[in-house]
Amino acid sequence: MPLLSPQGLAQTYNHPSKDPWDAVLLFREAMRRNPDWGASRVASDINADGRNDFEGISRDEIRAWVDGDGMPDAARAITVAEDLGWLANEWTPTTRALAQLVAGVFACGSVTEVGWVPGWAVTSVRSELETALEQIGVGHQWVARDTSSQADELRPANHVSILGRALVVAGVPVGGKTVSTVHGLPDWLDNAPPSVRASFAELLVSERGSKRPGKATMAIQANRSRQYFNDVRDLIEDVTGKSVTASDSGVTISAAAVRALGLA
Repeated sequence: MPLLSPQGLAQTYNHPSKDPWDAVLLFREAMRRNPDWGASRVASDINADGRNDFEGISRDEIRAWVDGDGMPDAARAITVAEDLGWLANEWTPTTRALAQLVAGVFACGSVTEVGWVPGWAVTSVRSELETALEQIGVGHQWVARDTSSQADELRPANHVSILGRALVVAGVPVGGKTVSTVHGLPDWLDNAPPSVRASFAELLVSERGSKRPGKATMAIQANRSRQYFNDVRDLIEDVTGKSVTASDSGVTISAAAVRALGLA
């Protein structure tokens, strides 16, 4: 199961005259025509082709694509994602790194509502997320926060909003993480390889887990839904084979589970 789909990525965009995925399909249809044709001939040919789903296409709808070098924003994003290997339907080093960045958003990151900017306020897995950003082909940069009380934020150096949109399609929330926005872990995680699930669990616990005085257990507490805490419990139990408990306020990870994750 892929982390994201071209159609899902397209639907994060707006198009002035049609569904953004339909705009991508129309763009692709137009690009199939003879490159020496102008927009009028391409539009006429598309309208005359009974094998496609487009009717009544005007020259103006496709002129910027055919007579210029434009393309729908959604189509450009899909091209970037394809070129960088994010849409692979298998577990490659790149899709594994993308999964790690998804885990990072749940643990210590966010995607802004304005601009789709992803960022991670990392404490213990700084190098892992830096490496993941390099692996998916966007590079990384550290951005100073507004106040000294906030840690610097790790962000992609390139394709910032496209990555933010991709992460949202892969299952992370947009904006603040609250009980109303974080409903559970992504569905694709259920069928991910054991190593991907283990990395996901380890990152969650290492970034979000807090130690209890005099105990080897750890706890994850946040303003999240009960389903999210249940999902985290199930993930850690499956990965470690040890006891983990969930409540309405968080997850308690047994000492044995903490040791199994290599965090004790």
